[in-house]
Amino acid sequence: MSYFINPVEAEQCVFLSYEGDLPPIELAAARYEANGVLGTNRWKRIVVDVTQLQSIPSAQELFEFARGLSSDVPRGTRVALVVRLEQARQARLVEKTARSEGVFLTYFLDLEKAGLWVKQTGSQGQRSDACEEGLK
Repeated sequence: MSYFINPVEAEQCVFLSYEGDLPPIELAAARYEANGVLGTNRWKRIVVDVTQLQSIPSAQELFEFARGLSSDVPRGTRVALVVRLEQARQARLVEKTARSEGVFLTYFLDLEKAGLWVKQTGSQGQRSDACEEGLK
C-alpha cells in the first residue's frame, strides 16, 4: 500500500490518501505521520481519502482505524473520511465509533463535499478556505 500526505500550510489542512492494499501497520504509520503534522502545526482539519484502496477493510480494521484516530488527532479536529459507495457501510461504523470517542468525523462519498464540510468552522457553519489546494 502507498499513502500520500499533503500538508497545505496556507490552508492549515492535511490531505491524506491511501492506495492499494490495507496492511494495518502502514495504515497506522500514515495516520500517525499525518496527525503529527496536525499537532506540530496546531491545525484542526484533515481529509482522509480511502477511495483508492483495493480492498474493503473488515469491521475490526475499521474499528481499529477509528480508535487510532480518536487517540491521535488533536482535540477539535474535523476529520472528513472519503469512501466509495461499497465502503459506506463500514464508514458508518467508523463515524459512529470515532464520534463516540470524541472525534468530529463525518464520512462522504464525494471528495468535493468532504472538502466543503471540512472547511466549516464553529457552530454557525462559517466557511474558511481550508483544504481547497489539497483536494486537487
